Amino acid sequence: MADWLGRQPVPSWAAPAQRRALIAIARCRTPALGGHVYRCTDCAGTDFSYHSCHHRACPRCGGAGTGAWTQKQTERLLPVPYFLMTFTVPAELRGAFQAQAELMHDLLFNESAATLQQVATESRLLGAELGFVGVLHTWGRQLQHHPHVHYVVPGGGLSTDRKKWIAARQPDWLLPVRKLAAVFRGRMEAAMRASAPAQHAAVPAGVWQRPWVVHCAPAGSGANVVKYLARYVGRTAISDERVVAAEETSVTFRYTDNATQQKKVCTLGAAEFLRRYLQHVAPTGQHRVRYFGWLHPAAKARRMMVETLLAKPIVVTATGPGLPQWHLRCPHCERFTLVIIGTLSRPARAPPICTQ
Repeated sequence: MADWLGRQPVPSWAAPAQRRALIAIARCRTPALGGHVYRCTDCAGTDFSYHSCHHRACPRCGGAGTGAWTQKQTERLLPVPYFLMTFTVPAELRGAFQAQAELMHDLLFNESAATLQQVATESRLLGAELGFVGVLHTWGRQLQHHPHVHYVVPGGGLSTDRKKWIAARQPDWLLPVRKLAAVFRGRMEAAMRASAPAQHAAVPAGVWQRPWVVHCAPAGSGANVVKYLARYVGRTAISDERVVAAEETSVTFRYTDNATQQKKVCTLGAAEFLRRYLQHVAPTGQHRVRYFGWLHPAAKARRMMVETLLAKPIVVTATGPGLPQWHLRCPHCERFTLVIIGTLSRPARAPPICTQ
């Protein structure tokens, strides 16, 4: 997939962040970024390896970061039931998200997180402060624009005096989703009216009257849902495994139908596929993952209090060799015995990128 993207000319309509993404993908693991010369200590074979671009929209990159994030979040899981909460917006708001992606993504995060905290603090429901992790997801299964945010939420929270853990009343139920959806709808309308009045005026009035959708599903210990969300943290909208064929004029890929859960195939023209792909390039500097409540980086004392109240087991990371470093695997003898013996300098001037 990365090779196909690297051959595409940068469209004239592409935003600066999208242009930078295509340029980075085109240069990824090519002489334009330089690299290293390796020699195998076992068979004396020589191998050349070019540097990666490490752009979060590149299909080749992100594997190491995804694995590290998964391990870190798994180690932080508490001995309580977990829930996967999903906040989505109606289709009529997608135009606003495309027009002002950075602002609308911030509003989606802020208002959905505030909704969770507002409803959770009601004494008749939970009466506690939540701590949770949010992951932004902007694509559907056919790469269509579908902004929504997933939250990994522990089944309980910290009391208002911050001295007691209040557990969820049921292991498979946390908060009423209809109430969450109603509060979220009201907060989003108020936030858009204040921060994006032009976009708010373009939304049909009926959108603010009909029910919105918030989904909550039990997630057991939370380990599986962390692995599920990890693919959205350091990866891009589509993986190479899903691509059936990438021709000059079209791209064919597999997807799972939402209604029937059956595997299907979608074929898009090259221009349309590129448009759908680039619309999921996040604005520069915007975080896909955010932490709230007592899981926020600035709330370390509260998080430690929660871990103490729940008697969270201390996780000791193994100091063994760990996972193999695949870039040190010799292509000749297939042993992990490559060592660096030289450097491949990048050219003084990177190759030009054509535009259309």
